[in-house]
Amino acid sequence: MTKSRLLYPDVLRVMAIIGVVLIHVTAPVIGILDVIEEVRYWWAANIMNSAFRWSVPVFFMISGMFLLDPNRNESAKQFYFKRLARVLPAFVIWSFIYYLWEIRHELNRFETGSFIKGVAEGSLHYHLWFVYTIIALYIIVPLLRLFVKYASQGIIYACAACFIASNLSLISGLLGWRLATEIPQITGYIGYFLLGYYLSITCLDLKRRRLLYGFGIASCLIIVLGNYWMIKYFPSLGSYFYNYISFPVLITAAALFVWFKQIGFNFVTAGTSRLLYLISSSVFSIYLSHVLVMEFLYEWHPWDIVHGNPWMYVFVVTAFILLISFLLYLVWYGGLYMLKGISKLPGRLPKVQELIGQLKEIYDYREMLRNMVLKDLRTKYKGSVLGFLWTFLNPLLMLAIYSFVFSSIMKSDIPDFPMFILVALLPWNYFSQAILQGARSIVNNAELLKKVYFPREILPLSVIGSNLINYLLTLVILIPALWISGIHITTAVFSFPIVLFIQSMIIFPIVMLASLGVPYLRDLEHILNVLMMICFYLTPVLFPVSFIPEQFRWIFDYNPMTPIINAYRDLFLYGQWPDFGTLLPMLLVLIVLNTAIAVVFSVLQRNVVEEV
Repeated sequence: MTKSRLLYPDVLRVMAIIGVVLIHVTAPVIGILDVIEEVRYWWAANIMNSAFRWSVPVFFMISGMFLLDPNRNESAKQFYFKRLARVLPAFVIWSFIYYLWEIRHELNRFETGSFIKGVAEGSLHYHLWFVYTIIALYIIVPLLRLFVKYASQGIIYACAACFIASNLSLISGLLGWRLATEIPQITGYIGYFLLGYYLSITCLDLKRRRLLYGFGIASCLIIVLGNYWMIKYFPSLGSYFYNYISFPVLITAAALFVWFKQIGFNFVTAGTSRLLYLISSSVFSIYLSHVLVMEFLYEWHPWDIVHGNPWMYVFVVTAFILLISFLLYLVWYGGLYMLKGISKLPGRLPKVQELIGQLKEIYDYREMLRNMVLKDLRTKYKGSVLGFLWTFLNPLLMLAIYSFVFSSIMKSDIPDFPMFILVALLPWNYFSQAILQGARSIVNNAELLKKVYFPREILPLSVIGSNLINYLLTLVILIPALWISGIHITTAVFSFPIVLFIQSMIIFPIVMLASLGVPYLRDLEHILNVLMMICFYLTPVLFPVSFIPEQFRWIFDYNPMTPIINAYRDLFLYGQWPDFGTLLPMLLVLIVLNTAIAVVFSVLQRNVVEEV
């Protein structure tokens, strides 16, 4: 990727996919105005949803911006092969996945004919309409490209005609009128294709830009208020204002497109632009998968859309869905990359041998890994008076502070409260310190990377190893403290290695990805610091989950550290075996996730030396 690459389309794609997910998270609230507990909660969801209605139109505008360029040197045959070869396989795979998802409770209903009919009718899942529309537009792109080439002066008039025609059809449908000629809604999306190309090649003067921005803000307000008016007084008609081809959404999308184009984002560093490109490349995959992720999470543990405050849960749920969807993309991308590489190496065993080879190489460098761990342990407190004693003093001082606050100032009635905190605080320190230090493991060893070859995995693994040893050493404080407090250690303590292993499996993929991300985006280090602070209060370290109101408890249920902290309390504090019914399925998922992340790391680490 060259420095001359336009960055604002990538930024638009990333912002648009965030908006699409947020739209789907808030959509259930929009339809229950008469049911929702507090009207202000509905208004919050309506404002969020309205603010991002431009997201889907922007996808079409970006496609038009690139695909309608008449200077592209490719024939219609080359275009169809390149574009449809990318879209059609993903469309078929995800159609099949969504079909299975829809009949998941009655898999015996599976019928090949029913699946094929659903694909033809577009009835498998509402979310796939976007792919149908994209395929239809791709089919006519060569014709649109000829129009742009030979009728460049008429592009804006063609846009206007498309939007007027599609809005006329939309409004007449809402009023129950029947037009003499049926106008398909795809006409509006053809308009977005043309508009995206037109705005990308047209430089608007300051006066016109300000006018467009003003109309864009006014249109956003019209969407908010108009949707309320339609739902309140004409609920049976649906909402014109939420429709992607309505005039208010059109103006908002155009204003955002021009604004992002004007900013340009050419000030970002080369490393940041590469990371941006990676995320932008994942947008189509995230679009296809995020609804499945959302429906799965809601079925597993539904968030309260009737009594819950959208300002409290929408952004958390949206971020969680985006993260899982992005990880699915990385797994898919890494898997395809591995298959492509393996296909060029006849006679070799598939993926398993590749992974075994990587593990063997790390094992061959075990002496280096050991030295790196010892180096981390020696230099951590180098130059301090108390030196290694800080390993024990840090958790003790934190324990003293928390115990004083929650026992004397904010009194807690939890039995053995100091031990209740200490048992959870020590593994939390292992988790947070390993991630924060591991994120800088590659950057901190930049000179070493440039001088000698060794498996890059050694660096983040050494940080995890040194923090693991630190955690094990703090047990020297924990065990006597439990004994002094009158808490007896039972045979349940033998489950400690299993819990510790599962926790380390949670830490490993985060550290591996963060260590690769920081060289490309140095801000990620500071973002992780903030996230760790947030996660600390979203993990039951200072309190049990039972203290959390029911409407917010689902946040803690989604936190993978919650069952880990509970397990440590069970085996140390309560003398009972952890809930393996929760831990063992988590372990199976983590094994798959860690394998995928190891593959992704081996693919992405090749160019990291250039960035450090």
